[in-house]
Amino acid sequence: MSNPKDIPFANAVRFRRNAESANIIDVELARIAELKEFDSIECHVVVYPYSRKISSENIALNPLEEYAKDIVSHLSSAYVKICNQFNDIFGLLLGLLIIIIFILIDPEDFYSIESIVSVFAAYFIGKELWDDIEKILINISKDWRIRYTDNYYLYQLEKHTTLTQFSYFAKKCRYGKAPLLPEKMDFVQQSNSQTVRMFFDMRDLSHIEDDTAHILSIHIAPELLDDFMRDGFMLSIKLSLNKSFLGFVSSFEIFQSLSKNSLGCLDTNGNWHDNAALVRRTFRIKRLKYFKSVKVMPDTAFIDVEI
Repeated sequence: MSNPKDIPFANAVRFRRNAESANIIDVELARIAELKEFDSIECHVVVYPYSRKISSENIALNPLEEYAKDIVSHLSSAYVKICNQFNDIFGLLLGLLIIIIFILIDPEDFYSIESIVSVFAAYFIGKELWDDIEKILINISKDWRIRYTDNYYLYQLEKHTTLTQFSYFAKKCRYGKAPLLPEKMDFVQQSNSQTVRMFFDMRDLSHIEDDTAHILSIHIAPELLDDFMRDGFMLSIKLSLNKSFLGFVSSFEIFQSLSKNSLGCLDTNGNWHDNAALVRRTFRIKRLKYFKSVKVMPDTAFIDVEI
């Protein structure tokens, strides 16, 4: 899909005030049938209240926040932490390099205790060293067209079990529509805002027959709801529509926000545009990302709000 105008923008993400609990805003992914033509979808949600009486402690993004906190507290969760394989690979390569050096310089001394200890030390040092190398690559390339990007997702959904089907059925009864858990996710809590990042594989959407699915709920502390509504807030969305081929990912990244009842976006200079969306065209191989183009599309609304 080469033309941004062909992307299913309208009402792709919905915010709905819960009919029974006024302090709950349900977030839904819509136009499921059209979105299924992509190989994967990423959806990031940011909540930022403008009232200075409200902090991130007064807002919860459930159920994903609960899962992330369970993992941090070493409790059972539907998600597990994703292991970084690159530092293991770099450690193995560094250990292999030490082995080669020992063989070339003094092959008879290769099986000594000192050499074996050196190989294991090189492996563990390599693992730690790779974390520093990654930070350097991310920092030096952050303004380049081709960048080495950070990991967006820290947690991955556990394998499905029979009990998962019972849980899915119960959630559908609870929310009144099909629930949708991301394959990978991350939760970021700052002093005044909360962010949840979600990655959906098309296998996650294949079982959904309805046109909408529930992805999370925003819970505001009931005693602060009046301040939340009166002073306003920002709800921001990033929706990435991805096509994949042999590890190569082509994406349309769409950004839009609701700020004090005004729907729009910020351009690359930080200027606000009413009733518009920012669209970015990117290509990615693993964590190397090429930023091809970015533009503001006027008269575009892919957030549908009833709050």
